[in-house]
Amino acid sequence: MRDNLVVITGAGRGIGRALALEFAREKATVVICSRTEKELKRVEEEIKKISGSVLSITCDIGVEEEVERLIKNASQIKGTIDILINNAGVAVVKPAIEIETYEWEENLKVNLTGAFLCTKHALRFMRSGGQIINILSIAAKVGFPNWSAYCASKFGLLGFANALREELRPGGIKVTSVIPGAVDTELWDKVPGEWDRSRMIKAEDVAKAVVILCKQPQEVLTEEVVIGHISGAL
Repeated sequence: MRDNLVVITGAGRGIGRALALEFAREKATVVICSRTEKELKRVEEEIKKISGSVLSITCDIGVEEEVERLIKNASQIKGTIDILINNAGVAVVKPAIEIETYEWEENLKVNLTGAFLCTKHALRFMRSGGQIINILSIAAKVGFPNWSAYCASKFGLLGFANALREELRPGGIKVTSVIPGAVDTELWDKVPGEWDRSRMIKAEDVAKAVVILCKQPQEVLTEEVVIGHISGAL
């Protein structure tokens, strides 16, 4: 992984942070982005203690001009982008009848359109052997009450990934969907209800699985990985 350049969105906390640290341990050059500069700088300092090969850029991935700037700056490091990890995500959790239009649109903008924009611009700098990994959720396959906006965005991203995979096969670029069950991250701090976090997987477990995917031989393509807690669904 030492020669790889990895772009990770939503890297200020949770799974994104865990991914950034795991790839840093593998000696990859890591480009991290988030909308929150304070969180991003904290992760940047953590990475520097491990490897030092890091570039942090504040970016709203729902805004194409900001995505263009992110990808352009990342590509200038070595001329190519080897791995793109579309991880950034938000969730509104409430009955559909209570969801405000702006909340619905924010979910789609970040979770779906943002991944599309990052992919579109990163592909300009990807070559055969490149890899796009989308961090989804079991909500990309199963509908949950009060999670309709989130499920819609994740179902949409899974469909995008499935179509994109077939599009990019001839060029030797891989597209993989990583589909975790409940992950113990800050997201659950704002979700109504009581949740047993001891039955959630850790962000670090997802990150380690992604690194394994990126170490597979070029001719091997894992299309989907579903990761859950041994105890089953919450």
